[in-house]
Amino acid sequence: MEIFKDNLSERNFSALLTDLDGTLIHSQNAICEALYECFVNVGARVPEKQEILDMFGLPVEVMLTELGNVDKSDYTLIDRFIAEYKRQYPIHMAQGATLIKNAKQTVDAICAAGFPICLITSERRDNATFILERLGLSDSIKYMITRDDVVKFKPDPEPLNKAMALVGKAPDECVYIGESPFDIKAGVASGAFVAAVASGNWSVDSLLECSPSVLLDDISELLPLFGI
Repeated sequence: MEIFKDNLSERNFSALLTDLDGTLIHSQNAICEALYECFVNVGARVPEKQEILDMFGLPVEVMLTELGNVDKSDYTLIDRFIAEYKRQYPIHMAQGATLIKNAKQTVDAICAAGFPICLITSERRDNATFILERLGLSDSIKYMITRDDVVKFKPDPEPLNKAMALVGKAPDECVYIGESPFDIKAGVASGAFVAAVASGNWSVDSLLECSPSVLLDDISELLPLFGI
């Protein structure tokens, strides 16, 4: 664990806020496959895989308008795309999504110690609920802020602010973990203690440029932050 900016001995954390894709689960290939089907089926421009990966963590409707040559005012097509993604998501994620090493053990231990855990994801609630249940995370992750709950999304701090309100904790009581610059920027803006982990598509340098509070080699390194 590489620490910078903070003295952990002076902190008292009592809630975990966590990203989903790339942080708790490996889902990049499954989501790219689902999105490919969506772009094709609504007749939009089909982007390259790397274009999608570069926007991982943003809502799918943003990917559609930014990558698919679709006007932001074309609400009919956007709604069709979202509906198609809801249909494709469980098909591809059921086979392609897997847990990141130590993710389940870590959230289970934090929950067992009595600390609330809130998922913050750009997925819709139905999709997030599906994959948490599918991969055995739903017993420990009892709170959730999804794309359905916010107007703005990461890197805006709105979803983190709502998550803190949901678990009843102040920013300085919360640890937020994520693997993308969108996550780190949102966490810093929210005032939470931000743990970056390079378990997704983003380089360590791209995460450090966003000034997280701590860089983790593995998600299990969260445990000492909760006295576990």
